[in-house]
Amino acid sequence: MIRLSTDQISVGYGENLILNRLNVDIPDKRITTIIGPNGCGKSTLLKAVTRIIPYQSGAAILDGEEIAKMNTKLLAKKLAILPQTPEGPGGLTVGELVSYGRYPHQRGFGRLTKQDMDVIDWALEVTGTQDYKYRPVDALSGGQRQRVWIAMSLAQETEMIFLDEPTTYLDMAHQLEILELLERLNIEQERTIVMVLHDLNQAARFADYIIAMKDGNVVQAGDPESVISHEVLKKVFHIDAEIGRDPRTAKPICITYNLLRGEQEERPLAEQLHPDEETTLPVYRAAVHS
Repeated sequence: MIRLSTDQISVGYGENLILNRLNVDIPDKRITTIIGPNGCGKSTLLKAVTRIIPYQSGAAILDGEEIAKMNTKLLAKKLAILPQTPEGPGGLTVGELVSYGRYPHQRGFGRLTKQDMDVIDWALEVTGTQDYKYRPVDALSGGQRQRVWIAMSLAQETEMIFLDEPTTYLDMAHQLEILELLERLNIEQERTIVMVLHDLNQAARFADYIIAMKDGNVVQAGDPESVISHEVLKKVFHIDAEIGRDPRTAKPICITYNLLRGEQEERPLAEQLHPDEETTLPVYRAAVHS
């Protein structure tokens, strides 16, 4: 089922067009990841469909209504966005920050009701941040802060959550922790999750649907099998990738890759090496960082 889509949407900064008549469908109650090189329009797409930035033409449609024309509080009850580097007022405790997620549901002078407090406590519990409730946000580690921001998004009680590079600046363990949390929210609560990721293997492992972008356009969209492939990665990242199978998830995995350079793009590897060069090439097992 598709509740959110774009129709020929174009977005630019000044005369620089970032998205050019882009058509995108976001599957409902699924995890969608957006991949692509820097500057391809991934973050711009997220900001456009969540109304953080305006679009020049076309439309973003949610439940049959153009997002640009929706009531702000109504929209905030349907979707939440966690930007790449979220910032809040200094000096807040964790509980105070998470309480900001209740804004769309408040009336009058905005005092928190018992229902609001129950939702806040639930969001803290689900994200494993209950013990931090009275601690200053500034005193937390990067992974802890990221979970607190996700708790604020959950307190908003939206059906859709958008996240722009939620694992940036986190170590491997904390990255996995955040992604497993989002996966659990999708499975147990049927939240629609849309996120920008740089790590191809994380995208393949956790996504039901992947959108691969380049130069403001969609190169390929579909399940991980159809996007994490040699040909698609060649078009999107200009790399020669070896694709294998994750032994734990059976999802496609980028095992290693070389950067394609000029004429080497179409030449066999053996012909690319000079006779006097080493024939053992280094293997890079980290996923592509665009």
